[in-house]
This record gives sequence, structure tokens and C-alpha cells, in this order.
Amino acid sequence: RRRNPNSATTATRAHKLTAKLPSNTDMPSYYDVDAILAEEELLQVKPKFPFFHLAHLDPDSQRRKRRRDDDAVDKENNVNSRQSTDQTLSTGAKVKMPLWAVDKWAMLGFVSIPSLPRHYRQRTKERLEADPSTMDLSSKSEHYFLSGMLLTNLLQRTAHETKRALGRSTSRRSSGPNDELEHLTKEARHLRLSLLSTMMGERLCQNFDWTLSALDAIEDDVTCWVQRLSFLELSMFNRGVQASGAAKAWGEFGCGRMSASLSVIKGKSMMGKKGIDSATPGAEKNPAKHTVTPA
Repeated sequence: RRRNPNSATTATRAHKLTAKLPSNTDMPSYYDVDAILAEEELLQVKPKFPFFHLAHLDPDSQRRKRRRDDDAVDKENNVNSRQSTDQTLSTGAKVKMPLWAVDKWAMLGFVSIPSLPRHYRQRTKERLEADPSTMDLSSKSEHYFLSGMLLTNLLQRTAHETKRALGRSTSRRSSGPNDELEHLTKEARHLRLSLLSTMMGERLCQNFDWTLSALDAIEDDVTCWVQRLSFLELSMFNRGVQASGAAKAWGEFGCGRMSASLSVIKGKSMMGKKGIDSATPGAEKNPAKHTVTPA
């Protein structure tokens, strides 16, 4: 997927929206390949009103179509119903879309976010709190933390836009928008705390310990540990291994013989020339007279 930096959903609009939030983390670069892959995380949404010509987004639309074909008696009525309903994405249908596609619709209030992906829900959070070091985050999502950060940011901005829409509304306020605002705020807060505690907790300490012994292949095998890491944790592990190897090499071989800098050598030669030139001319031709005192 290639994104157009001149489109309406560019980083400029995202920056304007996030700048108004009371607390916001620094988002990754717009052209970051890892961020683009993290935005492919599928999120389940529900349309708030029908969308024409988008029925293919609903996985249940084909099953409903076959059911209507089996139950249809009148061929003409069957054709009319297919033309009127088969191409319409009905209200409340469960649709899975990537984060980059949901962003614009959520900001405009076209869809609602009833639940988070399975690996960000309460059951996974409880497993991470119980034993975080044994959880295989790579199988859940390769960009677990980056996708979670983008999802948290999306929930915060959606809640902010919902709050602004409630403030602009002059009609009678119902409990629906208020419940949605409370739901988005709660999910964003819990997800942010879960990501932070998982990232900076026991998994970080365990990852640091394995970097110290990764070079000793005879003593420990780090394959099982590396397979459980997300992309962010794996990059931290690789950098830790490099730093550990550099520290070990310095301890064994030291810094070696340090040669004098070229600038120092040039400076000394220039000082020597200046000392010779500043010597008094003819000093050796007229030696100092010594007075000899007779005994």
C-alpha cells in the first residue's frame, strides 16, 4: 500500500488533531515503514448508517445473499431485493478494517468501535500481568506495541471528536454519544497502561538479561526467547547484543596503542620552528665574556 502525502488524511491534519489533546505521545514518522506495517492491524467497527456499494466489506453479506436466493419464490422480487440490498452495507454490521482506513471514518463519526482486537482485550491483559515473560507477542502481532500505540492514539482522537460533536449539538442529547465517549476514553486509558506496564516491566528486564548471554552460544540458547519478541523488543535485543559484544571486546583487547593525533604532531612542529626563529641572531658569534678572578 502506498499513501499519498498530499491527501486530506496526511500527517498535517493528524498533527492538528493530536495537538489539541491534553496528553499525547510522539507518533512515528509518516514515512516509517514499520509504522505503515503497524497500521495494517485489523479493527472491528460498526457503521452508524447504511453505506451503498460497500457490501463486500461485510463477510456475512454473501451468506445472507445465498439464504435469500434459497428462500426466494418470485424471481422478479428476488432480483429487486438483490439490487436494493446486496450492495448496501447495513447499519450495525461488523466489519474488519485496517487502522489506516478506519482513521478517517472514525474522525467523521461514520463508524463506532465496539471492541478492540483480541490480543488487546482484558483476557490477554490478565495473562500479561500474570506471566509476561512467557507470552508470545510475535504470534499475536509482530508490531504489538507500535500498533497498540497507534490504536490508543486513534481512540483518544475519536473520543476528542465525539466530545466536540456533543458540545456543538443543540438538539436533545441522548445517552448514546455519552456512552460511546465514556467507552472510548476507558479503553484508551486501559490500553495505554497495559502497554506501558508490559513494555517497562518484567519483559524488559528479561530481554536485557538475555542480551548479556546471547554471545555465549555454548551456555544459553536464545532462540526460544527471540521468537516470542515483538518487532520493537527484537530491535532492542539486537542493539543490546551489539553493545554487549563491544563491551566484551574492549575488556579483552583493551583500547590498543593510542597514536598521537596528526594535529598534535603538526602543532609541535610549528612550535619548534617558532622557537628556532625567535632565537637571537648572532648569539653564538658573540659569546658572553667571563671575568676571571685571580687567586
